[in-house]
Amino acid sequence: MKISSNWLADYVAVPEPDALSHLFEMAGLGVENQDGDVFSLEVTSNRGDCLSAVGIAREIGAMTGKNSRVPNPKIDEVAGAPSATIEIENPDDCPRYACLLVEIQLGESPDWMQQRLVECGMRPLNVVVDVTNYVMLELGQPLHAFDTDRVLDSHIVVRRALDGERLTTLDGVERKLNDEVLLIADREKILGIAGVMGGLNSEVTPNTTRILLESAHFSAGRVRRGARSLNLKTEASRRFERTVDQNGVVRALNRATELLIAHADGKLAGALVDANLRPLSPTQIVLRVPRCNAILGLKLSAETVTQSLEKLTFKVTSQSEDVLQITVPTFRADITREIDLIEEVARVHGYDKIPTTLPRGVNAMAGRSLSQRLEEKAKSALLRCGLNEIVTLSMTNGAAQERAGLPSEEAVELRNPLSEDFTQMRTSVTPSLLDVLSKNSRGGARVFELGRVYLPVENQPQPNECRRLAMALMDGAQSKSSTRKATETDFFSLKAVLETALWELGAPKINFRGATRAPFHPGRCAVLSIDGQDIGVMGEIHPEIQARYDLTQRAYLAVLEFDVLARHLDLLKPYSPISRFPVVERDLALVLDDEVSAARVEQSLRNAGGELLREARVFDVYKGAPIPESQKSVAVALRFQSDERTLKDEEIEALMSRLRQAAEQELGAILR
Repeated sequence: MKISSNWLADYVAVPEPDALSHLFEMAGLGVENQDGDVFSLEVTSNRGDCLSAVGIAREIGAMTGKNSRVPNPKIDEVAGAPSATIEIENPDDCPRYACLLVEIQLGESPDWMQQRLVECGMRPLNVVVDVTNYVMLELGQPLHAFDTDRVLDSHIVVRRALDGERLTTLDGVERKLNDEVLLIADREKILGIAGVMGGLNSEVTPNTTRILLESAHFSAGRVRRGARSLNLKTEASRRFERTVDQNGVVRALNRATELLIAHADGKLAGALVDANLRPLSPTQIVLRVPRCNAILGLKLSAETVTQSLEKLTFKVTSQSEDVLQITVPTFRADITREIDLIEEVARVHGYDKIPTTLPRGVNAMAGRSLSQRLEEKAKSALLRCGLNEIVTLSMTNGAAQERAGLPSEEAVELRNPLSEDFTQMRTSVTPSLLDVLSKNSRGGARVFELGRVYLPVENQPQPNECRRLAMALMDGAQSKSSTRKATETDFFSLKAVLETALWELGAPKINFRGATRAPFHPGRCAVLSIDGQDIGVMGEIHPEIQARYDLTQRAYLAVLEFDVLARHLDLLKPYSPISRFPVVERDLALVLDDEVSAARVEQSLRNAGGELLREARVFDVYKGAPIPESQKSVAVALRFQSDERTLKDEEIEALMSRLRQAAEQELGAILR
């Protein structure tokens, strides 16, 4: 919005340009540029009332304590036939439409008006167009003038466009319309795009002697959608999109008529027609003065609060000593709640007068929450394991699940997707990690992501946001010139990373059991659990899935439910001193059925060994002659130690005997 200090002086006493610039900032209007006494102001989207000279003057008056003046046009009413007949198909799109029939002598507008239009970046054309633009800049209400002789039967229809209808607008461009566009039409043809631009077929020409002057209130959302669908932005649409004052429609119409009478030898030729289908009443809001002071950290009296709001032309009545009834003028559509009024009090009173204080009830040294510290610790642990953190988009599409071999799930659909590739919120991080591996297949990847998935909840508007900790390992393609073969990544490489990271996070003993899950290779997949509760899955990606993503090397992936895992973590690890007594090591070789897992062997031996058995670890599995086909040989390394004494051979032999007996009875093992 461009405005000159000379123009503002018509409505309020203004200081020098440098002081005026400071006042703009106090009023919440950013100064983008200043050229002499002409200011280019940045107006936020909720302050459509400031897209006018009167609105800006009102703000300046509130900041300086000066009364602002608003044009109050006076025109003589004409008795007789109405200027036009108006038909509005949908009051939601157009709650109010007014018009006047005016006879004019077309010519140039006065020099002072042309100068002000040029200062605001608009090109003077003729007295009719210049007057409508001038009133729009002055009062914030867009207007439009139709050549009455080109409007069939002076009958105005406000309706939605039909798909495929066409209109050549005033800029000479033929536009294909759709049902998002609101139109002004007569009985036979389209006259213009409501709130955006008029049509070439009803424009004012040098031969025009009668105009139908329009002033209306159109739905902000309807104008916005229509302008966006046509990729057409104008000064009028800019104001309608930010909401204009519905109760200012007739005032702007009268102001334009007043100027036309004065500068175009104008004469009213018809009675005012005002189709106000949904009258708008001012909003009533209760403001509690103690609440205002509690929010702002001030001790303002009810009288001071009243004065601050009255400067903005709000009407204030007292309900009690500390409770005020505020009537919000209809041009301030952004004020709907008590907190909005409190913000206005702070703005007028002065932000610089609000003391700086620490928030009450919050420890300034509180630091990160437990959840944040767990996330930070998990990332740090994986970084030390040689993995790199990645961040992928939370948006995806239905085809991504199918490509990753995952079962189809109901997902949260986006109402306004960025593109066809991002139509819904993801329910799994697996497709994202596979995409990353695909893009890094030549050089290999060791990556992890701690991100969110969005799971729909039945009969709930918002999805359940769950955190997932995912990691992936894959070797790169081996170089032909390489003389040294790197250590090959396998299932146990990923298992080692998991165990190391979870140990650093203070997780209890993790159990692994074989499983068959998509998108993993059968027989090379395991489910992770703690105390019988599943926390995630890991394994080698199925060859078919690898082929879909053009992965030339075997890839390994793990996905943990971080919110479930977090309930088992303890960042405060208990300290236990290192025993000064020696460790006794023994090995135990057992012949077992194939179905018996290594985790079950270790757990059974730990339970039987008691406190003196510090470690039971499977270090070798052998299958083949002379072991029967359905069986395997498992070698377990055992470590015994006491914190109080050196263990004797007799104690070790007794413990070994107890372990052999437990293996035979619980696991069906045969001692090798």
